Amino acid sequence: VGSAPQVRITGPEEDGVRVVCTSSGWFPKPQVQWRDLSGEKSLAFSETHTQDAEGLFGVEVALVVRDSSAGNVTCSVLNTVLGQEKAMAIFIPVSLSVLMVLLLGAGCYTKREHSMKLLAMRAKERLPLVKEQHRRAKEEVLKDADELQAELDWRKSAYLAGE
Repeated sequence: VGSAPQVRITGPEEDGVRVVCTSSGWFPKPQVQWRDLSGEKSLAFSETHTQDAEGLFGVEVALVVRDSSAGNVTCSVLNTVLGQEKAMAIFIPVSLSVLMVLLLGAGCYTKREHSMKLLAMRAKERLPLVKEQHRRAKEEVLKDADELQAELDWRKSAYLAGE
């Protein structure tokens, strides 16, 4: 029979909290199960088995605990040949899940605010260029207007001279 499972919270993942269970020294390869507070089995998020030089198996199984299943979760490692089982429970506080949601929300808000500030800074940086383009366009329009007025004056004088 192998070691007692070690269960730890490794951080937020997807829409919940990632919990990892590890155990070693098992032969044959053990069967691992997660159970919630009511004893119902949960599907593992990922499961990895290893075998050391002595032929003993180790296992690492992860589970994502969502708000709806917050509370105690139990990792159970079972030697199916001997019928022996070792289990370890961990309490997932609801406040941890709420905190995770708040942190994700704050991160999204901060990112949005940062993006808005970057857009405003870029617009401010482009403002002198836009002003210069408008000044040049105005000068060209005024120059064209002066040229047209000069040509109009010349034609008018030529028309009046030809009378």
